[in-house]
Amino acid sequence: MSSRQRVSAPPAKPVPTDRVLAGEHLTITRTACSARGPFTARDLEALTSVSAHRCGLVMSFLGAYGLVEQAPGRGAYQPTKAAGTLAAAWKKSEEKGRQALRAAWAKSWFARCARARLAQGPALRVGLVSKLMMLAHLDETRRRHVEVLVDLMVAVGMLVPEDGGYLRWHENLALPAPRTPAEDQTADADADEGPAPTASKSALPAPRPESDDLSAPTAEDLMALLSPPVLLADLGRLSREDVIALHAHIRGLAAVLAKLRRPPMP
Repeated sequence: MSSRQRVSAPPAKPVPTDRVLAGEHLTITRTACSARGPFTARDLEALTSVSAHRCGLVMSFLGAYGLVEQAPGRGAYQPTKAAGTLAAAWKKSEEKGRQALRAAWAKSWFARCARARLAQGPALRVGLVSKLMMLAHLDETRRRHVEVLVDLMVAVGMLVPEDGGYLRWHENLALPAPRTPAEDQTADADADEGPAPTASKSALPAPRPESDDLSAPTAEDLMALLSPPVLLADLGRLSREDVIALHAHIRGLAAVLAKLRRPPMP
């Protein structure tokens, strides 16, 4: 069976669908929780303007955390008592509704993972995504599911985005942010009372020290990481500094490859 024909194993933990963006997911959640009786995906479509198919995809995640349950009738659902608490909060304001949803998710597997990962301060989003994927036993074909999950945690205020692709746990606002390589370089220059060195646009990252154990397992398989195409939506999550660094690395890689492809000297 080819890789395209293989079906990914089901996730070990509940994750949201990757077919619905975080903002639409919250809209569907609010509408479902505010229902006064049984409803179907068609009913949600009429109220949210999101297709019935996509509304139906969200029900599995809501059901996993006790906000909706099956109702009599084909494809029918109804809100739970927990959903009623969220609906009352949302009725007061959008912000209070999101806070209530954040509280409802506080003991979930993904909230506990994020809280532990960010306990010492902000960390890179890509690292948190990888950790969540590992806990949910997801491969690269389902990375987008976890990206949507992280977007949801940001949307409800559970995670606070910071510059450079970092995320902070909302209760740890007083913890210092990690220093970036650029900040380290500036600090060293100030200590020497000299100007900070400027990197060439075509510079490549420094070579890996010989003392590093190259046989040690990495956090992610390199081929699995590089195989999926990079989309404009993916680049949109990068900071300005990340895009500039990516451009510099690509130019540097192209220069090295050009040297490798040259015919040998006679």
